Amino acid sequence: LGNYKGIEATKTQPEVTDEEVDQAIENILQAKVTYTEVDRAVQDGDKVNIDYAGTMDGKAFDGGTAQGQDLTIGSNQFIDGFEDGLIGAGKGDKVTLNLTFPSNYGNADLAGKPVVFDVTVNTVNEKKIPELDDAFVQENSDFKTVDEYREDQKQSLLASKDAQAEQQLKSDIYTAVLNDSTVKPNQDAIDANYSNILASYTNQAAAYGLDLATFASAFTGMTEEDFKTALQSQAEAMVEQRLIVNAIAEKENITISDDDRKNTAELMGYESADKMIESAGQFSVDDYIMSDKVINFLVENAVIK
Repeated sequence: LGNYKGIEATKTQPEVTDEEVDQAIENILQAKVTYTEVDRAVQDGDKVNIDYAGTMDGKAFDGGTAQGQDLTIGSNQFIDGFEDGLIGAGKGDKVTLNLTFPSNYGNADLAGKPVVFDVTVNTVNEKKIPELDDAFVQENSDFKTVDEYREDQKQSLLASKDAQAEQQLKSDIYTAVLNDSTVKPNQDAIDANYSNILASYTNQAAAYGLDLATFASAFTGMTEEDFKTALQSQAEAMVEQRLIVNAIAEKENITISDDDRKNTAELMGYESADKMIESAGQFSVDDYIMSDKVINFLVENAVIK
């Protein structure tokens, strides 16, 4: 164990711009969007309900036919030309689209192939974004004015950025301690952690109906081999951190009390510490709490600029 007290580190002072507040509010307004059926031609941004039938060389292909499908024009949910091809059509209109699937399309049987879609427009619905005014604020928050609402959004963004800065500070201090220490993790411990992490991701993939290779590609862009290599590194880092945390806890006589478990359970939203332990396991709970207490100890004893 190297030096772990008096570590020099810098904490970023968060700032929030008016543009960031505007974007946060815009996201909220977009989440409150409503659609109203209109009697006019389809425009960009409208939501249409359609029936469509796709054919290739005159024959229907798998996945190319649907009825009562909702589609937002401009969402790029369909291949190029499909959504744009509906602009200008009205309720009840039938449109024939001569299109070509992209050469890199996921289905090799369709990739780069010309197809025809016969589309019927059932309804045209216009998007309405709520206006940010006092009435909206009062209906959707505990505030009365737009200015109060904007200030609350700003404070929320500041709190989020401050939490990120605090997390980065903890990471920087821990890394400094790690770099000044000599750690030789036991390979059996690394293998055990790797097995647990791999099992967790394998189960997560199965919940999506995927194998691990497809899951890794879809969510991380990695091959299965590269993904497993990354998990190996993660497992080793976990063991290293546990060794350092335990060494500091032993030197500084940092222990875990029932109150620590109770407080952690409340923060995590558990009914009780017993329920938390029943769900996560005694080792995982105490490992988390000890790591948190030691990292906080390091921050308290660091030199923050």
